[in-house]
Amino acid sequence: MKTMGTWFAAITLVAFSSLANAGIVTFSAYVNDGAFAAASGATSLTGALPNLGAQGTSVTLGGATLTAGNTIFVGSGWSSLMPGGNAIAISGKENLGISINTGASTAFGFYFHEPSQSSAQLDGCNATCVDSIFNLEFSLGGSYVDDVNLVAAKDKLNFFGAILNQTFDSVTVTETTGGIDNEFFGEMFVARVPEPGTFILLLSGIIGLALRRRA
Repeated sequence: MKTMGTWFAAITLVAFSSLANAGIVTFSAYVNDGAFAAASGATSLTGALPNLGAQGTSVTLGGATLTAGNTIFVGSGWSSLMPGGNAIAISGKENLGISINTGASTAFGFYFHEPSQSSAQLDGCNATCVDSIFNLEFSLGGSYVDDVNLVAAKDKLNFFGAILNQTFDSVTVTETTGGIDNEFFGEMFVARVPEPGTFILLLSGIIGLALRRRA
């Protein structure tokens, strides 16, 4: 006969077994943030992007702090494809640090637009266009978790999402191939790890259900 302690240990093991091995479970393009939310449980991290203009090398948007080696622009005049018409642009290569201020997460997604026309700032490269390759590195407390490369379809609104089997609290986007031509980021989303109290309540419910079934 299983005791309450045995049931709790067994359920806890099941709940955390998926976090035992670090790594990206899936990384793919989604139709939009709704499709990613359905797959991962993610909600908005940054909120809808505001129209702020030039912000220096750091800006906090909702639950995220963004940092870059050059000026970060947030707002209109960059990508007409982004929901709401506002985007995140960087002066120079699109290297971007994303600190998640709302706690550890298990999924990260974002809108992205890579233009292929050089003649304009709006929906354009504003320089000689280069086919870019990006690397997304996930970290927890400054320690490496996993990484993945990204190549975007041109001149369309992309939504990329990664679902991991270990938690992370920051994402570093590095343009490993490319130049100073523009690419644009949009609203970002994460799936947060439940607070300990919420998890304990969930476990209690599962244990109660299991005991009723055995009664």
